[in-house]
Amino acid sequence: MPDDHIHELARKWLAGTATEEEINILMQWYGKEEMDIVRNEYNPRRRHLSTVWWMAAAVMIAAGIWALYPKKAEKKLVVYVPREQQNRIVLPDSSIVWLNADSKLQYNDGPQTREVTLNGEAFFDVKKAARPFIVKAGGSTTTVLGTRFNIKAYSGEPTAITVASGKIRVEDERKHITILTANKQITLKETTDSTAERTVNATVYHAWIQGGFEVNNETFESVANMLSRKYNVAFHFENDALKKCTFIASFDEHTPMDRILELLCKINNSTFRISLDQKEVYISGEGCQ
Repeated sequence: MPDDHIHELARKWLAGTATEEEINILMQWYGKEEMDIVRNEYNPRRRHLSTVWWMAAAVMIAAGIWALYPKKAEKKLVVYVPREQQNRIVLPDSSIVWLNADSKLQYNDGPQTREVTLNGEAFFDVKKAARPFIVKAGGSTTTVLGTRFNIKAYSGEPTAITVASGKIRVEDERKHITILTANKQITLKETTDSTAERTVNATVYHAWIQGGFEVNNETFESVANMLSRKYNVAFHFENDALKKCTFIASFDEHTPMDRILELLCKINNSTFRISLDQKEVYISGEGCQ
């Protein structure tokens, strides 16, 4: 078989464009030439062919052995934590993730791909490694090597990213890049396509992993969303102005929901009532002025 034809078949095989028939021809030639080299070691013409064979074989081994022995594809895993619950996950690369209520995390089952997708809230303790760790959430992409940070990215709510230690890189949908260090927070609002960066006490924003409930200048609407997920209830504001009232408050893990609501409503000149089935909460009153 002409050498040029063999070279062309090898090239097409490496490029992934060879037909099944062409691959069979190439493999048959490969096996035949290997036997002929052994039987005709001292034949000048065979030595020429052996050169062709070794060239083709070397190219195959160097550039295309992965095609014969493809790597095992990593599986996509999804973890969902329902309302009223939390969960702690150890990823394949040994990074640790705490998932808050009503949150979903998608990741690969192998340690090579350090990329996850989050819908909800999670606190990340990322194991330091040469390969970056990437979190996609709420229209943002957060990239780190090893650090601790909280991401809150529930559908329909602003995305808040808070750094507890180390340094992270955040890229929003407009490709705007922000570098955040410890006790820095960035909030991304999809509805207004705006961002806001500020200095905070990062401990407040991951107190939930210890069961605590802390709010720092949060609106009543935002607090209601947090309580809704924590206690699996639905909130109804009879006066929309109440949604904009803000709070600074801290409660431990043993504080019941009615006690939290009692104090919050007292601060903002409002009242609450809970349905008989304990699934609906109604907030009324004039609210903050």
